[in-house]
Amino acid sequence: MGEVVVPGERVGVIEEFVKWDGIFEVNGVLYSANLGLLEKKELEAKVRPVKEPLLPIKIGSLAIGEIRSADRSNFNLLLTVMLRPRTALLIPPVYATMPKRGSNVGARPSDLVIVRVENIDNGVVIVTMEGSSELGVIRSICESCASVLDKGVGYTLMCRKCGKIYLDKKLSNKYGWNPFKEGLIEYAKKRV
Repeated sequence: MGEVVVPGERVGVIEEFVKWDGIFEVNGVLYSANLGLLEKKELEAKVRPVKEPLLPIKIGSLAIGEIRSADRSNFNLLLTVMLRPRTALLIPPVYATMPKRGSNVGARPSDLVIVRVENIDNGVVIVTMEGSSELGVIRSICESCASVLDKGVGYTLMCRKCGKIYLDKKLSNKYGWNPFKEGLIEYAKKRV
């Protein structure tokens, strides 16, 4: 039997676990996403919800998220802002998975992306960047020198500092847009 945890309760750090479910990560710290039982087994942690959570997003919703990590077949994201059907902050953030396939393949951890919710399976949100030109990376950082990448021609990104060029990312037509700088977050806070 596991220990009872509440949403937002600290359950560990990312160095402790390789795989987790019902948990989200912020700055390397793992928190419970649900009211439930915390189960830890070897390198896996899981919060088994007492009741399936009602997610603030639905299939077809558009959201902004950050790719936090990747494994062989998936990217793990933290969704922080819902764009459609209505603009809202996601508090707490929603943990999501994006399969490495099609347009999603070129993304990397630390990319800020606009995604569409493709499916929700047992409380796990599955997202994609495939589809409209609005979906894709809106901010990316050079993996060599950590500078913000500039948009070139087409889907090309380039680093002005070290000269590295990236050709494999699916870019949103809003690449370079900073929703935090343009007041989207303040707008969303008023609507929550």
